[in-house]
Amino acid sequence: MDTHLINISVFAELMGIEAKTLHRWYIDFLSDFNPQGQQQLHMYDIPLGGSSQDNILEVPIVCPKNIGTDMCIDEKMIGEQFYTILSNRQTGKIAFCAASTKFNHLVRAMSPILNSFEKIKNITRDLSASYAKLCTELMPFAKQIADKFHIIRNIIEAQQAVRIRYRQKVLEQRRQAFQEFKSQQKQRRELCERTGEKFNAAKFNYKEPRLSNGETPAELLSRSHYLLYKFPHQWTISQLKRAKTLFEYYPEIEKAYHLSCSFRQWYARGNIGKHRLQIERELFQWYEDIQDADIDEMSNFKSLVESNEDIIIEYFTNGQTNAKAENLNGQLNKFIQANQGVRNRDFFFFRVSNFFT
Repeated sequence: MDTHLINISVFAELMGIEAKTLHRWYIDFLSDFNPQGQQQLHMYDIPLGGSSQDNILEVPIVCPKNIGTDMCIDEKMIGEQFYTILSNRQTGKIAFCAASTKFNHLVRAMSPILNSFEKIKNITRDLSASYAKLCTELMPFAKQIADKFHIIRNIIEAQQAVRIRYRQKVLEQRRQAFQEFKSQQKQRRELCERTGEKFNAAKFNYKEPRLSNGETPAELLSRSHYLLYKFPHQWTISQLKRAKTLFEYYPEIEKAYHLSCSFRQWYARGNIGKHRLQIERELFQWYEDIQDADIDEMSNFKSLVESNEDIIIEYFTNGQTNAKAENLNGQLNKFIQANQGVRNRDFFFFRVSNFFT
């Protein structure tokens, strides 16, 4: 019965059976899960010292046949634990999975498949120092490519951080006004106690100014969240009007936004295959623009790019990304939902192993 992606809760409701009961039946009778399979899931586990179960490094998947020329490595939270997953970009199959992101743990866990790493020609990864060291030492002949998804996420977080900084200033003004109000109330109460007058508590009433589009600064900064993810040509009419007001009152946010857009345009798929010198020239010009803007959040991102420049520029050779890994993450989320969470980790990885190896 191939029910890898069936949602047990939904199916149980349709059948009029309690979800927990159907889940137990599925584990015990409908699937091929058995004690022998459980033992295989733990055959590569590594003791880390001590007698506690927490001192066992779980390595549920080790499948060297899935190692090919183009691989990607990424982290995935399963339950409350971060797992490192090494997957094949061409097939979407998992070659390795371990319950750690630490370099020393991963080196030990990958020892059974180290010889297979000679096949790897390209490895896409995020900017994790642990994965950088791992790929450099265990896959010395593989070309490392920064995953575009993570880079773009970082620059969007940087530009959003500028907006959040201004919103926090607005909230701070409200807090200071409230503190001043409380102080005045306290003085009034003390005065009434001394004079014997009745104290009537006042209600805090904070009036924010209305901007040219009718919104308060707090409303404007909050509602501008989503428009900053888009390029200008993607804005709706209402977003275009809001952006005009936002940039009028907060020119630093406008600078950060345009710097983000220019970087994303530089990183566009249409630039794949451009001569490296041209790519570098455009990037260095962007560095200068960041320096002229003098925005801390964007300067922090610039530093991140500079320190990982080689593997970021490598994207323009053939456009490889971790898209397959992100797609794999989505499918694993479906497994988690269908499996009613990860309460039974052995059964969860039994299903994942059957489907992805």
